[in-house]
Parts: sequence; C-alpha cells; structure tokens
Amino acid sequence: MRWLGVLAGVCISLTLVAGSISNSSSFSTHLPLDPYELHLKPLLQRILWAANVKRCFSVITDEIHYSIYDRRFFEAAGRQVVPFFVLRINASEDLLRPTRRVQLILEAIKASDCELNLITILNGWQAQRFVRYIYETRSLVAQSKFILLHDSRLFERDMLHLWSVFLGTVFLKWQLENRFIISTIAFPGILSGVLVLKNIANWEMGKSVNGRVLFADKTSNLKGASLPVAISEHVPMVMWLNTTNSYQGVEVEIMNALGKALNFKPIYYKPNQSESAEWELGGDGYGNGNSDGYSENETRIDSMLIEEVASHNARFAIGDLHQFQVYLQSVELSLPHNFDCLTFLTPESSTDNSWQTFILPFSGGMWAGVLLSLFIVGTVFYGISFLNAILTKGRSSGFFRCLRRNHGVPLDPKIYRRLSFRIAIARFRPLKGSRSPRDLFDDYANCILLTYSMLLYVALPRMPRNWPLRVLTGWYWIYCILLVATYRASFTAILANPAARVTIDTLEELLLSHIPPSAGVSENRQFFLDATDEVAQKVGQKMEVISQMEDLTARIAKGQCAYYDNEFYLRYLRVADDSGSGIGSTLHIMKDCVVNMPVVLAMEKNSPLKRRVDSSIQHLAEGGLINKWLKDAIQRLPAEAPAQQEALMNLQKFWSSFVALGIGYVVSIVILMIERWHYRHIVMKHPMFDVYNRSLYYNFKRLYPE
Repeated sequence: MRWLGVLAGVCISLTLVAGSISNSSSFSTHLPLDPYELHLKPLLQRILWAANVKRCFSVITDEIHYSIYDRRFFEAAGRQVVPFFVLRINASEDLLRPTRRVQLILEAIKASDCELNLITILNGWQAQRFVRYIYETRSLVAQSKFILLHDSRLFERDMLHLWSVFLGTVFLKWQLENRFIISTIAFPGILSGVLVLKNIANWEMGKSVNGRVLFADKTSNLKGASLPVAISEHVPMVMWLNTTNSYQGVEVEIMNALGKALNFKPIYYKPNQSESAEWELGGDGYGNGNSDGYSENETRIDSMLIEEVASHNARFAIGDLHQFQVYLQSVELSLPHNFDCLTFLTPESSTDNSWQTFILPFSGGMWAGVLLSLFIVGTVFYGISFLNAILTKGRSSGFFRCLRRNHGVPLDPKIYRRLSFRIAIARFRPLKGSRSPRDLFDDYANCILLTYSMLLYVALPRMPRNWPLRVLTGWYWIYCILLVATYRASFTAILANPAARVTIDTLEELLLSHIPPSAGVSENRQFFLDATDEVAQKVGQKMEVISQMEDLTARIAKGQCAYYDNEFYLRYLRVADDSGSGIGSTLHIMKDCVVNMPVVLAMEKNSPLKRRVDSSIQHLAEGGLINKWLKDAIQRLPAEAPAQQEALMNLQKFWSSFVALGIGYVVSIVILMIERWHYRHIVMKHPMFDVYNRSLYYNFKRLYPE
C-alpha cells in the first residue's frame, strides 16, 4: 500500500510539473515578475546549487510563487539532473488537515528521501499549520533541509519546540532595499527555551551563497549546553548511590558518554509522581483514547518519562524504557543498547518435610511390604514352632488358644465363693519339672516382638531350641541385614541432600499456580494481550497493573502476586529483602525469559540528535563499554544458584526423631489407658479378684487359663 501511495504521488507530481512548466512559460511571456520575485528566483537557484542535491528535492508553493518555478529555474538550479516534486497549494487549503492529494505527494517525497524542501508559502498561518502537520505526522524527515519565507507568525511561543527540531531550516526575509536576509535557528541556544534567529548573510543580486555556512551541521557540538534528562530509578540502568550522592548505572554512563561526545551537560531530575502522569494515546496519535478499558487501537501509557519528554520538559528520558511501538507516537527512541530478559518474580515453597525423615527412605509400598513381611515371618515362626511341638512332643494345647472353642464344663459360680476353694487356689505353687519348657516362638505375641527386634538389630534373648527355628532365624537375619543396609543408604542420601524447592519456571506453571501476575506499566499487560500465544494471552487477561511498590516482595512471598520485570531488577528486589526481613530467600526468579525486550533511550519527537545518539550507542556497544558498565552494575546482584549439597545433620533434619519419640509416647499412653480400663472393668470385676489378696486371681488364671 505504501508503494502504491508513492507511485500515485509521483504521477501527480509529474503531472503538476509538466503543467507548471508549460503554464509558467506562457505565463512569464505575458506577466513579468515583480522585483520581489525577480530577486527570490535567483536566490533560490543559488541555494539549490549550494545544497548540491544528490537524490531529489521538492517544491511546495502557493499561487503567488508558482510562476517562479519555470523551465529556466529547474535548468539552472542544479549541478546535475535530479528528480524533483512540485506541489501547488491552494490559498484556502488547511494544511493541518491536508487533502489526500497532498498526503500522497508528501509520502512520495519522504519515500524518495529528498534532501531539500523549498516551501514558498506567503501566508504565515498556512505555513505554520503545515509545519505543525509535518511535525505531528512525520510526513517529511525533520532533519532534512527546509527553505521557508520569514514570517513572524512562524515564531510564536508554542512553535518553540518545533524549531528545536527543524534545525536545517533557512528563512528568507525580504527587505525594501531589494535584498534578502538569510537566517536560521540559533542552536543550541534554543534548547535553553529562547528562540533566536541567527543571521547568516545579507544577500543581494549577483552575490553567491556558501552552502557550508548555510547548511552547517549544528548537532556535532552543543557547546556545553545543559540538557534536562528525566530519570526513573530502575536497576541496573539508573541507581542512586548514597556514597557518592549521584546517579549511577548503565544508562547514566551512556548519557555521560553522549555528553562528552556531543559536548553537552546532562542535568538529571526525577519527575513528580502524580495521577496526571497517566495518559492515553489513540490509534490516530491525537489522544482520542477511551479511559474505560483497552480497545484494539488504544493503549494507556503509564510512563512518566514518556510524558516528560512528550511535554518538552526533558530532552532525554532514561530508566529502563522498552521499545514499545506506542511510544513512537509521542517520542523518538534510540537504537537498543541492551536487551532485557523479562520474566516473573514468584514465591518459592520448600518441600521441608523433616518430620518425615525417618520414613522417607522407603516409599509407601515399600513400608507396606516391610510391615506385611513382619507379620508373615512372625506367623511362619509361630507355625513352625506349632508343627515342631506336634511332631516331637505330640501335643499342641498351648497353641492357637484364641481359635479354639472351650469344650470344658464351666465352673459353678458358687464354687468361687467357697472358702476352701479360695484357700486352695491361694496356696497353689507349681512343682519343679511339672511345667513343660516353652521355646521363644511358642507364643504369637513373642513371635511378632522378636521378629521386630531382629529387624532393629536387637539380639534374641537366646537361640531357639529347635533347629528348624534356628535355620529360619539365620535366613531372616540375612533379610534384615539387606533391608537395613538399604534403609541406611537411602537415609544418608536424604540427610546429605537439601530439601527440594517447589518453583515456577514457565508460564504454564504460573497459570496452574493461580497466582495473579502483575506488572509496573500497562504496556507490559498490552504486550501479553497482543501476543499470538494462547498461554501469554491468558496471562495478560489475569495481569494487574500495580503502582504501589512498598510491600511488593511481601505480597509475592505470600503468593498474592507474581511481578513482571527484567531479571536484574528482580534480583535487586530479592537481595534487598534478603538483607533485611529475610523474605528474599522465599522468592524465585522464573528461569524462562518471556521475551528479550530491547532497552532504549527516549528523545523528543523528531529529535535532531537521534542520528548522533544512535551512532554513539553503536560505537559504545561495539567497543564493549556497555557490557562492561552492565557487569559493574550487577556485580552485587548474584544470580540464583542452587544450595550446596552438604552432609550436615542439623536440628531441622533431626526433627523426625522427636516426631518418632512423640508418637511412641502417645502410643504408650494410649496403651496404658487401655490397660487401666481393662484392669478396672474386667480384672477387678472377676469373682476371684480380692483386693487384699491379688495373687488369688492370678493363680486362678494359671490353673484355668481358658
């Protein structure tokens, strides 16, 4: 579409040129030029000759001066044949809102990169509005050469910032003595807020024009002018050091280097933070925004730095500004001097389960297998002891009592009350040799207890009498050795390694964590909303724009938000809190960079210093100075590194032993209470129980266990 506009503009301009040449030839034969035009025509020819145009030039004129540009003018003007554009303006045309024809020709002139623009419009108001239109829409390159007719209406107070941009403008002022005063903008004096014209020459008929003086370079030496620079503290670009009472940082060093290269003195200041710092730009560039929300062609700008430069309060703005296209509607952006890794600062949680240290070496299934094997092996021991008793002794009355039915005749309750029966029970003493010896595993409770003790490397009271039980005990010891060795190895590894950290390292994990993302400016939110990635769009929909930074890290540590900024600033937030409140240790910087965003300097719209600034930044980057300044700025901001793996046993890791001890105490107390209940409600209520002769009950249970 752009090239179609350029071709259309070229066709229109060629048609106008052909018509102008033929019309001006016939017009000049009938209406001779007045003295003003007779002197202006050769002056413009000499200026065009001195400009030494290589690519093309343009002529934008009104009806009054249209007769000047005839065939002889274009034949005698240039040293060589170069393309040119001719645009005739109607007297009633509003050049602040020009017609489509004018826009097409201006687009063609800009696309051809014409070096010189001859604007001979006598109406000062019309010329002023035309210059405003060029400034607002960038329809022509502001750093090209302009020739304008002098008019006091061009130098009103609200035109000050425009003429600080159009430095290559030459003004021609007609005098009654048939001569012209050639003047230009006094630069860099205009940067101090005073518009003064500098007279270059008093031209008369027959004199020549010096092109070097007329179009001298004004941006290479600013002659020590003081330029205000709006700053915003943002690590590592701009930082305030109390030790030196000055600003330091990468962009401060760049500005100081630019000041030495262009011979100016940067004056740093912080803009006042107020609600008026938030403003809008519409898609047309004239501020037709809607404050109710975001639409397709509207963007809310929160940066106070951009407003300071757009309001012409500052010549530069630094403070980690990113290359957003919306900024170009109101300011100029330099070449990127760095690329920020933009990511999120998120809360970090630790899987600190030190109270589980004793059970962590085995998984749940493994522990279930160990407990199951404990009961199975105990049962096997009990079964082998039972079979051995049947085969060797021919009796098994002492086994599986709980499974046997009581076939004996129950005692008559009256017998319990007989005095002779009670005296006989009290005097009962078992004879030596009357009781058959019992082995270790003849009781099921002993089987479970002894298998558990062997698992803990506790020796048996004695070896079993029966050889089958001895063989089984030996193999069970081998099983215990292997199991305990495995447990010890896993337990040592757990003690040697730090607790695993639960972190958020991708946008997908951030969405799943349900932590609301946040950013400092709405441009970052709009960046996510305009992304083509669905995950990024979902993050943008949930993102909040915050302005209060006081308790930001505390809110992040609590999981109330995740902050979006460059990696080095997030390091600064973490280190600053880690030195004071200790919150920094619970903060984590997401490993994945969402985007590597270009970092730029902001300048005034159509700033004449842009080319010099871009060239200097490129030289600083190629020389490695910007990387060196960045390393110096972040040397105290360490990157997040994993904790060292040290085999250190501390109280936190040993906490599990106290947990196990506490569980043992609780179980013991519960069993004690159960025994107390059993004694009071079962033992004491037995007919044979006597509070004054407690052995009566126990002798009775020995004689009649069932």
